[in-house]
Amino acid sequence: MTQILLAYKSNLAGANDPYTSLLPVGLGYLHAVLKVRGYDATIANFSRLSWKETEATVTRLRPKVLGISQFTHNRFEALKLAALAKKLDSGTFVVFGGPHATHQSRELLERHQDVDAVVLGEGEETFCELVTTLEGEVRDLSEVRGIAFRSAQGIIETAARPPIADLDSLPFPAAQMDRACVGVDLHRQLEFLITSRGCPAACLFCSSPLFWGKSLRLRSPRNMVDEIKLIRDRFGLIYFSIRDDTFTADRKRVLEFCRIIRQEKVYILWNCQSRVTAVDGEMLLEMKRAGCECIQFGVESGSPRILKALGKGIGTDQVKKAAALVRKAGMNLSIYLITGVSGETDGDTYATIGLVEAIQAHDGQVSPLAYYPGTEIFNKGVADGSIAGDSFERDKQEALYVRKDKFVEASTRRLLQAVVRTGKKASYGAEHFRSHKKVLGYCHGTNIMAGEMYEERGQWHLAEREYREITEKEPENPWGWLLLGGLYGGRGLVDEACMAYRRVMTIVPAHAPAFSDLGELMMLTGRGGEALKYFRKALELDPYDAKAREALRQK
Repeated sequence: MTQILLAYKSNLAGANDPYTSLLPVGLGYLHAVLKVRGYDATIANFSRLSWKETEATVTRLRPKVLGISQFTHNRFEALKLAALAKKLDSGTFVVFGGPHATHQSRELLERHQDVDAVVLGEGEETFCELVTTLEGEVRDLSEVRGIAFRSAQGIIETAARPPIADLDSLPFPAAQMDRACVGVDLHRQLEFLITSRGCPAACLFCSSPLFWGKSLRLRSPRNMVDEIKLIRDRFGLIYFSIRDDTFTADRKRVLEFCRIIRQEKVYILWNCQSRVTAVDGEMLLEMKRAGCECIQFGVESGSPRILKALGKGIGTDQVKKAAALVRKAGMNLSIYLITGVSGETDGDTYATIGLVEAIQAHDGQVSPLAYYPGTEIFNKGVADGSIAGDSFERDKQEALYVRKDKFVEASTRRLLQAVVRTGKKASYGAEHFRSHKKVLGYCHGTNIMAGEMYEERGQWHLAEREYREITEKEPENPWGWLLLGGLYGGRGLVDEACMAYRRVMTIVPAHAPAFSDLGELMMLTGRGGEALKYFRKALELDPYDAKAREALRQK
């Protein structure tokens, strides 16, 4: 059986980024499909491993097929990894996949002999068929749909593969992940879920529609909840981040997902991304009741002219309306902003600042506009001479920005300052939480947010009241007990804190932080033997638990 290694390595700066350092979710799906079909596959995240450690791992595993996920930010690291594999074993068949590789497949194959083939777009079925073909006596790659490869006749791109119609048919990545995964922090990795593919929007700076297709394919609510329950039960996670481009695109699906979450008492918190044109008041209220504590919108700009230039298809009035609905539901509002658009002026920046202040966003990110292969902005830039077609090969920067003048630096700084300044003002106070409770009724997400607010103010008894209400109304909800444990522990009420953490352990036995926090309490009270027991259990559940690792290292 062919040994397969699926690998990812971020760029140097990304190794310390909480998101860029993680495996692409798609690589997890590819690994799961291979394992279910009986292939000998290993998945590795080399982002935080040195090149010496990376080489040692590849040498140990000796893959015959190496699949590498390539994005724009890690394009050179991916190529270096391919060269390393070929140096160790020239017979290793190196396959690239991912958005950058897909949209630059011809350039990759023409200029880099270490890359043997590129999977174009969605990879599960294509990669499996490719491996089967490589194992056969006749290796006719031209019969494998959805790839590009090098041949004696030049670069060949095979017929496109139809997208997977039933996403529920794909196995869950978490079901096939364990400690055999190299360099994978499972508790951080599995927090991030994707429940749809495709995007009907036409943003000119995004390559998603070209990669996944414009038709939207959706996992069923039942399938989504089953994955969450699997991860909770096996790995102890109770917080999730849904990374769909537009999670709320199908209203009926969202409402059914929320209904199942509540009916089956899956007590989690979560966040998601959406468009301001794809939410309504009822939907947001149901999402909050089901544990959604934050929603992120791609606002990009407060200037209608810049929104049009980006192809956003939204207006500032729609942004304001959606933001007001989010605040009424009592969620945190997070926004993405873009600056550095061609022709953008100080007036556009100040229009964006005005919009940020008007919608009262709690936080946000500001990014200079960058070129990415597969986007309309890049294609137009090449056509009008703004950027060379081979810039991704020649320019060693992580990102290739549309503008590099002083305006971009100043605009980014002003927007970030506005987001931080407004975020402080936008924080919910006691009067807001009273309003949210009146609108929503009891909702554990509201109690959690209110309790955390009271803790920040030093109003411990009010925070305790909020958390206590969760434990009284929903005794099997781990969040109330977990937050009480932290509150009591911080106040020196050790016995009460221990009781709360032990209750978390009975509800979610795989929740490593509860064991780690309990171990810390034992240490503070001189019960070192008991502490070590809990720290060892925490590390057994989560080998990346920093608190437990440090405690055991000192012992």
